[in-house]
Amino acid sequence: MAEVVVREDAPSRGHPFAELVAAVAFLTRVPVRPFGDSGSRTGAAAFGLVGALIGVVAAVPLLLAGTSHPLPAAIATVGILALLDGGLHLDGLADTCDALAAPAGAADRARTDPRAGTAGVVAIVVILGLAVASIAEVAAGGGLRAAAVVIAAAALSRATAPVWAVAVGRHRRAAGGLGTWFADEVGRGAAAFALVTAVLIVLVLVEFAGPGVALASLVGLAGAAIVGLILVRLRGQLDGDGYGAIIELTFAAIVLSAALLG
Repeated sequence: MAEVVVREDAPSRGHPFAELVAAVAFLTRVPVRPFGDSGSRTGAAAFGLVGALIGVVAAVPLLLAGTSHPLPAAIATVGILALLDGGLHLDGLADTCDALAAPAGAADRARTDPRAGTAGVVAIVVILGLAVASIAEVAAGGGLRAAAVVIAAAALSRATAPVWAVAVGRHRRAAGGLGTWFADEVGRGAAAFALVTAVLIVLVLVEFAGPGVALASLVGLAGAAIVGLILVRLRGQLDGDGYGAIIELTFAAIVLSAALLG
């Protein structure tokens, strides 16, 4: 069996644009042409930046009509997010919850079943409902602040995936699959770069929308980390679906925190 080499210096290898292209291809359903070695890269170092770009596109309805029509704008925002990523992370959340709800010995079968189970459907409804309600509540107080919260949540939720890969994924491996490949390929440098990029984006957003964006981000990250660790412990592993679940949970936790903190 060939030895797997974990790339600790991933951000410094190859052309930076290849990392960006790889991140777009990995996180979205936006068609992009391969650039250099982008086809073999995770793009992890650019997850924070690409997450912010996704958030910017999704936040357009909030900027246009968030204050006057917060609920329709929030629904449109969440819909755009799902459209851009093809529902990939929501699918991971549903599969993870189906696996947790499955009888003993049937978790992997439930997770890989292409049909969504009851637990998975409920999880999607709850997460989407919380996200829409939270964004709408924030938007009622100002479309700009709601847009900033969505951009921050999109950037941080994507940027935390490489951090989870390095901190947890390498120690709680699944038996092969996308999650194992991701954990093997993401280096500490890529994870740090993604997180720092997202944090800098949040600090820029604070200048436009106030310190509440940073506070909501911090509280949301902490809450999502606790729930994520519980999920990993219950599953006994961090697989590809687990990363999708953590991204969705982190996004929802940040926008919910923004609504609760006012």
